[in-house]
Amino acid sequence: MNELLEQPTRRRIFEVVSTHPGASARDVQRQADLAWGETAYHLDQLTRAGLIRRERGGGRDYYFRPEMTWDDRKLILSLRSRTERRILVVLVEHPGLTLSDVQGRTGTSLSTASFHLRHLLHLGVVEGFREGNLRRYRARDPQRLGLLLGEFHESFDDQVVERFVETWSSLQ
Repeated sequence: MNELLEQPTRRRIFEVVSTHPGASARDVQRQADLAWGETAYHLDQLTRAGLIRRERGGGRDYYFRPEMTWDDRKLILSLRSRTERRILVVLVEHPGLTLSDVQGRTGTSLSTASFHLRHLLHLGVVEGFREGNLRRYRARDPQRLGLLLGEFHESFDDQVVERFVETWSSLQ
């Protein structure tokens, strides 16, 4: 084991990041039940040592295991958003939905569904395609999405994810 991880606080932070990839610094602080300064210091130490990876975006820092690929990190960050997570689950369960279908199945407003779909398209997590005069959407890599949700489902406190993981696991 790395010397840095022998220190109990750093070990606890490392375990939080390992089980909750894409967690923000504040999320790590809450999960590890530590003071902010202590959390920030140890996150920095772990990042400098290469034991965790920091991604910056949207005014926040997000933390991952260093071996996670860029595609997995993008997917995990999308899954950290409750609305985007629901959209992705719906698109895996029902590929080829229109914007209004997504809106109806997620219970969001049309503008909210549109905003998040555009973001998912921009990240390359979702792809759009034309069928006649309709624009339809599907998850780009449903297999990988299912695997990541299955592996880290406990870090998403969401009944939609639990139901999806149960269904997904029964199909595997």
